[in-house]
Amino acid sequence: MGLILLSPFFALAQKYNISGVVVDERSEPLPGASVWVKGTTIGAGSNTNGAFSIQLKSGDPIILHASYSGFETQEMQIDPKRQKEALHIQLKPAKNELDEVVVTGARVERLIKEVPVLTRIIGPKEIEAVNPMSIESLLQYELPGLQFSYNSMSQMPEIKYQGMEGEYILFLIDGERISGEGSDHNVDYTRFNVDDIERIEVIRGAQSTVYGSNALGGVINIITKSANRPYSGNISARYAGSNGQKYSASVGTKQNRLSSMSSLTYRTMDSYTIKDKGNTDFTTIHGYNIWDASQKFGYAFTEKLSADVKGSFYHNKRNISEGKRYQDIFTDCVVSGKLKYLIDKKQQLSFSYIYDHYKKDKDFFKAGFVRTDYRNRNHVTHLDYSGTFGDHTFSAGAEGNYEYLKHYMIKDSADADVKTAAFYMQEDWKITDGLNVIMGARADYQERYKWHVTPKISAMYRPISTVNLRLGYCQGFRSPSLKELYQEYDMGGLGWFMLYGNPNLKPETSNQFSASAEWNRNGWNASVSTYHNLFRDKIVYRRIGDGSKDLQYVNANQAKTTGVEAILRWRSDFGLTLMGSYSYVNDYQKVEGKNTSTVRPHSLTFNVQYLKKIGKISYTTTLHGQWASRLTTHVNTSSGLMEVSFSPRTLCNLNIGARFPRGIMISLGVDNLFNYKDKAADSSLQLPQKGISGVATVNINMADLFKL
Repeated sequence: MGLILLSPFFALAQKYNISGVVVDERSEPLPGASVWVKGTTIGAGSNTNGAFSIQLKSGDPIILHASYSGFETQEMQIDPKRQKEALHIQLKPAKNELDEVVVTGARVERLIKEVPVLTRIIGPKEIEAVNPMSIESLLQYELPGLQFSYNSMSQMPEIKYQGMEGEYILFLIDGERISGEGSDHNVDYTRFNVDDIERIEVIRGAQSTVYGSNALGGVINIITKSANRPYSGNISARYAGSNGQKYSASVGTKQNRLSSMSSLTYRTMDSYTIKDKGNTDFTTIHGYNIWDASQKFGYAFTEKLSADVKGSFYHNKRNISEGKRYQDIFTDCVVSGKLKYLIDKKQQLSFSYIYDHYKKDKDFFKAGFVRTDYRNRNHVTHLDYSGTFGDHTFSAGAEGNYEYLKHYMIKDSADADVKTAAFYMQEDWKITDGLNVIMGARADYQERYKWHVTPKISAMYRPISTVNLRLGYCQGFRSPSLKELYQEYDMGGLGWFMLYGNPNLKPETSNQFSASAEWNRNGWNASVSTYHNLFRDKIVYRRIGDGSKDLQYVNANQAKTTGVEAILRWRSDFGLTLMGSYSYVNDYQKVEGKNTSTVRPHSLTFNVQYLKKIGKISYTTTLHGQWASRLTTHVNTSSGLMEVSFSPRTLCNLNIGARFPRGIMISLGVDNLFNYKDKAADSSLQLPQKGISGVATVNINMADLFKL
C-alpha cells in the first residue's frame, strides 16, 4: 500500500537530465557555447571541455538550440525519456556574420540574413582583433563614414555617422537608453568600457518607430558580457604607457537556473597636447583615471518565468588642466531589472525598469568644496510583447520615461524635467519564402508637444538563395532637449555673447529612403546600400538679429544627406579573412548660401586577418586601417564665413597575438602604425592623434587555466 502511495510522488519529482558536449569542425571543444531548450528559460553554458548539462522537470519532447559566436546555430529534437547517451553537437563555422542573431532592429531575435533592416555586427573576434583602448577607436576602424571630432568647449569627443551628428545617433546599453551628455548633444563615450562589451549591433537609418526620439540616424546597441560557462574568470592587462593602460578582472557562473557575472576595470590615460607651427594653435586631450564596476544576476523561477538584475558604476577623474583650480569628476550609477514570461513557444511578454543617474562635479581642491554642475536622471519602464503566428510575427510595446536635468547652461544652474510616454506596434510578415515585409508605427507623447506618430516600412526580397534585396522608408522624430528649450548661458562667462534656448521650438522630423543589394556565396559577401535623408525643422543655432553676437536655438530650413556604402568580405578555409568598406556621404548644410558641413565625403576601412594553428598554439595577425578624404568647407570667423580645406587622413593598427593552452593569450601591437599626426586646427573635424604607440596585452582565462 505504501508503494502505491509513493509512486505518484516519485513520478512528479522525477527529473530528466540532458548532457553532452559541443565541439567545432575539428572536434575540439567549444567552451562557453550556449545550449538551451527552445521556448523555455532553461539553458546552460559549456565548460572547458565543451561539456554541458541541463535538468528538466518534464519528459516531454523538446527542441535543443546550440550556438557559439562565429558558428552556425544548430537545433535538434530530443525526447528526454529516450535520450540515454550524451549528445555530441558539432557546430560549423559561419562563413560570415549573416548567420549571427540580432535583436536591435525589431526587438525580437532574428538572423541578420532574415532581417529587412540594414544591420551590422561588431562581434567579440573583431573587438579582440582591433584591441582598442576606447570605443571611439573601435568604431572608427569598423564603420566607414564615421568621424569623432573634438569639442573645444566641453573638451570631449563628438560623433558624426553618415552625415548625422550625435543628437541623431541613439546609443543603447543592453537595449536601454543611457543618461548624460558628455559633449554637446553627445553621450559620454568614456562610459563605454570595451572590456565589458560582448558585441555591438549597428542599425543604420531612422529607427524612431521602435526606439523613439534621437534615433533619426541609427541605433548603436552595446550588448554587455554575461556568464556563458558553469564557472568563468578572466584577468587582462593592456599597456601602452602614457597612451593608455587598462586592467580588468571578471568572475561568473551559469548553472541550470542561476547566472552571475561580476567585473571590475581600471583605465588610465595621460593628457597630451597637439601643437601647430609657431604654437599659436593647440589642442589638449585630457587624460583620465576611470573605475568601472558591474554586477549581473539572472534567475529562472520556472521554465516560463525568468528575471535579470544589473547594476553598474562608472567614476572618471579627469586629469587636472594646467593652471586650473578644479578637477572634473564624472560619475554614473545604473540599476535595472527585467522580467520575461514565455506564454508559449512562440509568444513572450517582458517588463523592464531602468534607473540611470549621471552627473558632473567640479572638485575645487584648493578651496575645499565640490560643486555639481550637471545632473541627469532617467526612470524608464518598458512593457513588450512579441508573438509568431504562422508567417506573421507581431510586436507591441509601451514605454514611460521621466527625465530630470540640472544643467549649468540653464539660468542659475536651474533644473527642468519632462514626462514622456509611447506606444508602438510592428508586424513582420513573411509573405513567401523569398519576400519579407516589416510595417510599424509608434505614437510618442510629450507634455509640451502632445502626440506624434512615426511610421516605417521595410521589405526584403530574395530572388535566389545568394541574393538579398532591401527597400525601406522610415520617418524620424526628435523632440527638443531640455537644454535646447531652457538654456540661458553666458559663453565664456565674460559677456562675450549669450546662448539661448527656445521654448517655441518644434520637433525635428526626417524622411529616409534606403535601398541595398547583398550577395553571399562560398565565403564571399558583398553589399551596396544607398540612403537619402530629408530633414524638416532641424534645430540649429542662429543669431538673434538684434545686432549682438547672441545665439539662439531655432528651427532652420530643410537639410539633406545622401550617401552610398559598399562592403566586401572574404573568408577563406585556410585562416585568411579580408574585408574592405567604402562610404560616400553628400552632406549639405547651407548657411548664407554656402556649405558648412564638416563631414568628409569619402572614407574607407579595411582589415586583413590571418589565423594559423601550429600544434596547440593559435597565432593571429591582423591589420586594420581607416582612410578619410580631403574636405573643403566653410567655417564661421569674426569676418564671416571663410573657405578652409582639411587634408586626407590615414590610420593603421597592427596586432600579432598568440593563444596558448590553458587560456593564456598574449599580443603585441602598434597603434597608428605610420605615425600620422593631426593638426590642432583640425580637431573640430576629428579627435587628434599624436602619433605612433606600442601596445602589449595579456589575457588569462582562469576557467581554462584551472580546467573548470
